[in-house]
Amino acid sequence: MVNIKTKKEEYIKEFVEPSFIHESLLCGYLWSNPSLYQKYKAHKITEGTFTEGVWYTYFNIGLQMYDNGVRDFDDKTVYSFVTSRPKEQGKLSYFETYNKYGGFETISNVMKECRVDALNDEYHLSEIQKYEALRKFQDESLLDTSDKKLVKNLCKMTLKQVQTYMQFRVKEAFAQINSGEVIEHNLVDDLDETIEDLNKGLQMGSPLHDSPRLNKKIKGWKNGSLYYLILSSGVGKSSLAMEKFVLSLFENQEKAILAINEESVKKWRSLLLATIASKILKKPINREKMSEGHFSDAIKAKLKAASKWAREKDGGKELVKTLELKKYRMADILNRVELYRPKGYSKLIIDTFKPDRSQSDMARWEAFSNSAQELHDLIKEDNYNVGTLATVQMKLGKEVRFLDLDCTGKSMEINEVAAVVMMGRLLFSDEYAGEKHALKPYNYKKDELTGEWYTKEYKLDPTKQYLVLFLAKNRHGSEEEQILFEVNYGINSFEEVAYVRVPRVGGV
Repeated sequence: MVNIKTKKEEYIKEFVEPSFIHESLLCGYLWSNPSLYQKYKAHKITEGTFTEGVWYTYFNIGLQMYDNGVRDFDDKTVYSFVTSRPKEQGKLSYFETYNKYGGFETISNVMKECRVDALNDEYHLSEIQKYEALRKFQDESLLDTSDKKLVKNLCKMTLKQVQTYMQFRVKEAFAQINSGEVIEHNLVDDLDETIEDLNKGLQMGSPLHDSPRLNKKIKGWKNGSLYYLILSSGVGKSSLAMEKFVLSLFENQEKAILAINEESVKKWRSLLLATIASKILKKPINREKMSEGHFSDAIKAKLKAASKWAREKDGGKELVKTLELKKYRMADILNRVELYRPKGYSKLIIDTFKPDRSQSDMARWEAFSNSAQELHDLIKEDNYNVGTLATVQMKLGKEVRFLDLDCTGKSMEINEVAAVVMMGRLLFSDEYAGEKHALKPYNYKKDELTGEWYTKEYKLDPTKQYLVLFLAKNRHGSEEEQILFEVNYGINSFEEVAYVRVPRVGGV
């Protein structure tokens, strides 16, 4: 058992004493309802979270029991558990520590109180974490603890209010930087220098993987710009984002935060291996085979090769920091951007971007619009300057041939802050050659004699699937042409093959 040592005497009493009651009640809730241990699994609760060894002891014993499959914390069960735990040399045993603090009688009194006053566990944990944060600020000398009025106000705040206040103070300290300046220029000065800058490609963003047509249209993946990728469910938002944007990170050695809320990290890792094998190593693996398991030696060798490529490209730099969002809250994503941007994370991918559940007092479209505005304000060029891709599920337009901003329905306001809005759909069966609404894809070719460009027809294969990507909004280029991808979902491949112009007509 851990020897409990607190250094509460080093902290002012205002950051210690109020926490005690909350710590006892939190333990009471956890022991009364052990499933709460699973609820708070993602929280970093350590010895330093507690001000009193007694409550860390009960918290830790309960956690150990829960992790070992115990789901009913009665006197006999707890006694059996603590007496069975091995003793570490130089430390009190679980049983000795348990008895030291009064055994089951101490916790049972709190459990009775918590059964009467239910559903306040989140409040008590929030208060505990607030005082823990305040003690950390004192540790780092980030608070003037001699300012009694400040201390009193901080203790009255909620955890979120303390967090907001401290973030405000940090931003306020740097408010004078690039702020309040008006600089006059003669517009025609330094035009030759501008030409040189343009020639160096300073206006281009990071090139997307194997996407010459899309790169040309949207000028790559630029920092400070928000890009949407909007597709219907099942069409391949995550897959397309993985191939074009995630592979770009490895190829260009850029760091990114990947926030996921609809798929697990394990599935994204599986998708990464399949995509690298197919697009980089040219050794495609059928994704169904990957799901089935029991790999042949040949498939295992391909996966190992993909893993090696990814690890070598990463080189220990942690290029892609993955956030698995158990509860989708935009604030959690924005906080991580603020945390990791100084560490070189200049890109952000959100899969899938949607209305924030925490804004329950708003209509869905209004919450969505607010989230988009908050995201844009943070990542724009004159703030954190983060290139952001947000995948969005298309709610409307599944049966529309020409996709435009109207397909976002009531959520149309999210498009106002975007630099690029990409919308995609699969080709309809009557859009192949010889059919009623046949499309005429093409590519540009250069005449070797005259040096002039002309278009050459690209023939569709009726046995293959194609995806049409519309640039419904494009601040970096034109929107008239669409880009055609040959899609092979089996090996997670989206190959650019041609341009196309879809007529602006109605539905199917």
